[in-house]
Amino acid sequence: MNVDVKLYGTLRRYRPAGAPGEGHTPFVIALPPALTVADLLAVLNIPDGLASAAAVNDEAVEIDYPLRDGDRVSLFPPSAGGDAQT
Repeated sequence: MNVDVKLYGTLRRYRPAGAPGEGHTPFVIALPPALTVADLLAVLNIPDGLASAAAVNDEAVEIDYPLRDGDRVSLFPPSAGGDAQT
């Protein structure tokens, strides 16, 4: 199956070397059938805990969400910031 993947922020460093386009553009990756978002993270060599959120077809999903051919997957790193209240 093929899925479109978009990596955000610091996760862009895990973009496959042969993927066409720039670091911020989505790329297509061929995967065996019946994989999950967690399996995709492993295929991309993204260490555990480095992707804090995922969306498939613009819907937030858990890491055990099963992927299907043609899915659009977005992976997000942990975010930090906000304003301190004193």
